[in-house]
Amino acid sequence: MDIKTLHKKYRDGEFTVELYISSLYDLIEKNNYNTYLTLNKEKALEKAKKLDEKIKNKAEISGLFGVPVAVKDNILTKDLRTTASSKSLKDFVPFFDAVIMERLKSTDAIIIGKTNMDEYAMGGSSETSYFGATINPFDNTVTPGGSSSGSGAALAAEEAVVAFGSDTGGSVRNPADFCHVMGFAPTYGAIPRYGVISMSNSLDRVGVMGTTVSDIRELFNIARGKSELDFTSLDIEEFNGKVELKDLKIAVIELKDEYNVNPQIKELFDETIEKLKSLGANIDIVSLNYLDLINDVYTVIMAIEVESNIAKIDGLRYGQSVEKYDSTEDFYVKNRTDNFGEEVRRRIALGNFFASKDNDQKYYKQAMKIRGAVRSQIDKLFENYDALITPTTIDLPKKVGESSADSYASFDVGMFNMLTNLSDIPSISIPMKEGVLGSIQIAGKRYDDMRLLAIAEEVEGGLK
Repeated sequence: MDIKTLHKKYRDGEFTVELYISSLYDLIEKNNYNTYLTLNKEKALEKAKKLDEKIKNKAEISGLFGVPVAVKDNILTKDLRTTASSKSLKDFVPFFDAVIMERLKSTDAIIIGKTNMDEYAMGGSSETSYFGATINPFDNTVTPGGSSSGSGAALAAEEAVVAFGSDTGGSVRNPADFCHVMGFAPTYGAIPRYGVISMSNSLDRVGVMGTTVSDIRELFNIARGKSELDFTSLDIEEFNGKVELKDLKIAVIELKDEYNVNPQIKELFDETIEKLKSLGANIDIVSLNYLDLINDVYTVIMAIEVESNIAKIDGLRYGQSVEKYDSTEDFYVKNRTDNFGEEVRRRIALGNFFASKDNDQKYYKQAMKIRGAVRSQIDKLFENYDALITPTTIDLPKKVGESSADSYASFDVGMFNMLTNLSDIPSISIPMKEGVLGSIQIAGKRYDDMRLLAIAEEVEGGLK
């Protein structure tokens, strides 16, 4: 259900807000997809009753009125448990809201609960979650992607209408693709990150998920904008113009053999590009440098920033703490061993290695040089094009259980996602064909998010 349809049902009296929200909780319990870790049922139903009173008093039904929102469990919610899907925070209840939660609560939206994810957003299948993996409602035999798995699956299961996730190297767009919904990762800083548990500071952005571009825009408009609590946050450009495919110049990345794109994805992608051409889009095939190094560059930068960020989850400042230990060193070792999963420990180890003085940080320095070159290349591309289109991922989702046995699984399908995070540009994932897995990623110029959403809406209409 999208927002427009939901609001019509409210207006027509087909059901009350309270009845609809109550039915979602029944559905969550019935589905048992492990999409949510903590539900906000009491407060949600209380707010629903107040909204029904507003309807009786002829209040305007618009914006996010009565819209159920799923929230990834690394976004702080006052008085509502926030775990980041880790044993280390399994009982953590924040005493303040993230900036975006303050903004959301100022509207008539309804927070359904906190969604499952890969532990501390480290993973691409939800299988690193301490609380168990999320089941993919679109296809129970494959993973739902990650790390925002619960948010994507909640939308696919119609357990929410829109959702927040976080995206470091595709963590919103990947589960959107695998769950056959839409995911938007805005320009770095477009949505304030204050109150969002960070994985990699220079790559993280809060993302928005939905089933239509219009719904994504609605939630994004509430969340976006500068905050004095986040010095990296910013105001982006407004866009009130009209977009038509025939007026657009679109660059499509050449899918070279060495990228190992799944044949099914490539065939569907080629069909989609031909359809856009038939609708009048002006499309050029382009080649980019350094794509063969993207995964490596991302891994080095991400791991070093993970190692730094996770240091505060030490059992003193935040997190579960062991009771018995022999020394200060033993205290820290036991806390991390007992309370962090394998993937988190692996990335901490990688980060320490890449940041080591013993190797003069040569990996990090080289990664940053290539990141700068990638950013410059992308900026030059957007001097001549309105949008850049790629497949969202280069492979289909893995079968349940395969990812947990493969230490590289969370890094091997998101090269085009990582490209946009490394170059700080906005991008959105849209399914290419109804009922078939596989999505296109549309990327836009930095700070031009609103125009990108207008372009995406035009493409969405063309693909229906």
